[in-house]
Amino acid sequence: MPMTIKAIACFLLTLLVTTHASLTLATARDISASLPEDRRGQVLIYGAYGYTGKGIARLAADYGVTPVLAGRNPDKLRAFAQDVGLPYIPLSLDDHDTLVTVLRHFELVMHIAGPYTFTAKPMLDAVVEAGTHYVDLTGENHVIQAQLERHAEFQQANIMVMPAVGFDVVPTDCLNLYVARKVSNPVELRLLMNNEYTAAEGAQISRGTAKSGLELLSRPLLMRIDGQMIEVDKPKTLTREVNGNTLNYVQIPWADMVTSWVSSGVPTIEVYQQQAGAMPDWVFWLIRREWGKNTLAWLIDQFFPEGPPPEAQEKRQVQLIATATNARGDSATAEMITPEPYLLTFHSALIVARNILNGQWEAGFQTPAKVYGPDLALQIPGVVRRDL
Repeated sequence: MPMTIKAIACFLLTLLVTTHASLTLATARDISASLPEDRRGQVLIYGAYGYTGKGIARLAADYGVTPVLAGRNPDKLRAFAQDVGLPYIPLSLDDHDTLVTVLRHFELVMHIAGPYTFTAKPMLDAVVEAGTHYVDLTGENHVIQAQLERHAEFQQANIMVMPAVGFDVVPTDCLNLYVARKVSNPVELRLLMNNEYTAAEGAQISRGTAKSGLELLSRPLLMRIDGQMIEVDKPKTLTREVNGNTLNYVQIPWADMVTSWVSSGVPTIEVYQQQAGAMPDWVFWLIRREWGKNTLAWLIDQFFPEGPPPEAQEKRQVQLIATATNARGDSATAEMITPEPYLLTFHSALIVARNILNGQWEAGFQTPAKVYGPDLALQIPGVVRRDL
């Protein structure tokens, strides 16, 4: 008699749980023998077999970093680790004790596995107990705000927690602080992002970025106004003449509304992205229903690319224009041109990691420009900045 769908589901679930339990026990049993006793200089990349994790791992040696790779899928992890010749550890964020045991052997964890709505807290709980520095690539404001609210806890643990060390938000945080310092008592920052400044075929977002975007869009729309995150009905739009071209921009809930507020203290921060086309209302309706969001996440897994191809990374450029204004109307504006966002992220994350390993860190919740200054972004190959 054929197995019912329910019976098949129960069998698969049992198999999954049994396999996971065996993997966890084996990892815990072998942990002390397989990891270095001296944690100094040791880096763990969690989520190493994703598109961005692979890019960072492949470039790590250029920055003097020799990471150990980690992730929850042992098959994908093993295949990539063997491809690049790096050690690896299968790990689940659900196994807190084993995660802490592993992290105690590392000075820094680079947490590259999103969506951070679900993955940030278990990793942060573990780094606090293990005393391990933490960086991630989140662009999710609510995740960053939750980390900011744990500042005293991170200080007590004597670790630095620095979210968003990739394109979210190293170049924008640095440019915002740069113009803010050129104006006396600035009260407003406005950032314009043109992601197609130099377009390239195939320059699409990765599956991981798309699914993190779903989480962001499913939440209330918040904007930084007079020092507070305020819920608004709909984003603003504006039109600007940029380099002789008329461009339309739409306001977006970019992570700078938290990070650049911490870095600069400017109370009102608006971020706009060039608008290629309006998103249909039905998409927002669908995203804000759990079944709809799950359906879109499945479609992303099926049809989105792993990430942009190398030729797109080489050609694509992004333009950022930041303006700081004070209550008298005095202002300062500067432009930054960056490489393709994923390529920039590979470099910026490793630059921050190298700084931490060199002892350049401050305990607590921190932001890139606040700790390393507005010129941090200029260390990234291909980044240029000029006053306007």
